[in-house]
Amino acid sequence: MISFTNISQKYTKLMNFLQLDVKRVTHLLNQDTLTVRAEDQVYDAAVRWLKYDEPNRQPFMVDILAKVRFPLISKNFLSKTVQSEFLIQDNPECLKMVISGMRYHLLSPEDREELADGTRPRRKKHDYRIALFGGSQPQSCRYFNPKDYNWSDIRCPFEKRRDAACVFWDNVVYILGGSQLFPIKRMDCYNVVKDSWYSKLGPPTPRDSLAACAAEGKIYTSGGSEVGNSALYLFECYDTRTESWHTKPSMLTQRCSHGMVEANGLIYVCGGSLGNNVSGRVLNCCEVYDPTTETWTELCPMIEARKNHGLVFVKDRIFAIGGQNGLGTTVIHLAELVRHISDIIKKAALSGLDSVEYYDIKLNEWKMVSPMPWKGVTVKCAAVGTVIYVLAGFQGVGRLGHILEYNSETDKWIANSKVRAFPVTSCLICVVDTCGANEETLET
Repeated sequence: MISFTNISQKYTKLMNFLQLDVKRVTHLLNQDTLTVRAEDQVYDAAVRWLKYDEPNRQPFMVDILAKVRFPLISKNFLSKTVQSEFLIQDNPECLKMVISGMRYHLLSPEDREELADGTRPRRKKHDYRIALFGGSQPQSCRYFNPKDYNWSDIRCPFEKRRDAACVFWDNVVYILGGSQLFPIKRMDCYNVVKDSWYSKLGPPTPRDSLAACAAEGKIYTSGGSEVGNSALYLFECYDTRTESWHTKPSMLTQRCSHGMVEANGLIYVCGGSLGNNVSGRVLNCCEVYDPTTETWTELCPMIEARKNHGLVFVKDRIFAIGGQNGLGTTVIHLAELVRHISDIIKKAALSGLDSVEYYDIKLNEWKMVSPMPWKGVTVKCAAVGTVIYVLAGFQGVGRLGHILEYNSETDKWIANSKVRAFPVTSCLICVVDTCGANEETLET
């Protein structure tokens, strides 16, 4: 709830800005250190200042709007909002600025790098939350706020998917793959700023137990299995700019129930299973994909084979957390195996891992660190800053009761007994930036 005091403070700040002289406004809008959610806010502020005293400020229009970095404004905002602004339509110089911003969005990433003028990013404001999606039932989709450890609900109209994947890019969560009774072909999209849901065409090959991540405006999906079949080598890419899917070079190893993360522009794939999510040899092999050269390279294997594990990137290190290795940590003696083979196989299949290891990108090697204070057959985790949060998971005989935190700098685990874990163990999880969500706007 926004209090009257907060609204008054916002209104006071707005009035102070609108009454600044042209020299101070020009200086302010030109700063790289200006903290904003997006360049759209800088444009809005500039137009509001001009309209506050339009007759007297008309001569400064070009100078003021020249400080707006139009190439950094989203294509949708440029086409719908900026082009319809009469101040710009009546001024050829300002119209040129808008056109240059539109042209920027048509350039390739390589060509964009050559345009330094007007494309320097500002200091962006962030409000990171961890989003978990478990279906359409009440409290089945929620945000976890790492600042105050509070949970809040997300409205979700779609039914739960089995063995799907989700990824966040540019205000939108993309939920793809998985199945209900049959494989789901559509891709459900949630705009965290607008709190709105819509659907797009999903991966060309609908499947379960796939992995996904985002890099430079593209959503990558890897592996998975088609209804009961063995794992796939498949690697596909969705371009959020053109809204089109493309098949990319296949992975070196077929796999499902694996982990995939983006790190420094490269795509890392680790672990998984050769069969499907129920059976098949568990893997410790890893590989990396370079989107620039469209090539895969084999990496140093993990110390421990694992599937359904957590995989997160923190400061040049990729952490593999918990999961299942088929045999867990159970030691099986031959005589015991002969007497109780069915019980042992069942026990082994359900055994989770507490082990944690990280991949040092610079050294191309894996190192073990402190184990979790809990063994997870499935681990749902995400990293914010240098802390990894385990928020949901399944142990084989029960689910995670309270959240776990791992400080990657001190190598220490904390079991937070005051904060309950997310109740849906087969949920989807990703970090989102909710900055700008439910912002109050004041008309002058």
